[in-house]
Amino acid sequence: MLKKAITIILALAMMSGTSVFASNETEESNNATQIEQNSEVTAFESDISRAVSLGIINNENYNFNDDITREQFCNFVYNLVNPIKELPIFKYERAPFDDTNGNDKITVLYSAKIVSGKGDYIFSPNDKLTREEAATILCRAANYLDIELPLAKVDMSYADNSEISSWAVSSVYSLKTLNILNNTDENFNPKANITISQAVSALVRLS
Repeated sequence: MLKKAITIILALAMMSGTSVFASNETEESNNATQIEQNSEVTAFESDISRAVSLGIINNENYNFNDDITREQFCNFVYNLVNPIKELPIFKYERAPFDDTNGNDKITVLYSAKIVSGKGDYIFSPNDKLTREEAATILCRAANYLDIELPLAKVDMSYADNSEISSWAVSSVYSLKTLNILNNTDENFNPKANITISQAVSALVRLS
């Protein structure tokens, strides 16, 4: 009887110990996740603060999780570039785009060959910006600002390299080298949209 009681006690102790270890492992995992999330929030807050100080964005209430439009991104790019190196203002006999509602920032960036349209006299300002479009515009802005970009090596390190448009490949890999518009997984996701927060962070890193 005593032997049986001891056996039961030992079994309960082992179960209790296992439960404690499992609990500790879960707690450590949760703590690690929380630290990582806090780190991301801190980095994001730092980028936003820097963007405001640089005049890239103002104190407007943005929903930073929203996908950014082509027009919004152009406004941010203009705000970053023009104070550093004044952008040219050209007079056109005919406006380069019919659908920008007179947004001079887009016209000026077009004059500097930083942005381009999507067709004859079409800019599509309300379209969501894709990651490969963002990469191309960022590299053109860097070139305009005389920022030296590393030689782009298409090392096929992105698993979806074949999905990147030919006109964006060199820009994508230049920014990858600088860790400006990198991705956390093995894909670049070139056709995916870019959020306002991601766009702001990329511009801050370029500055």
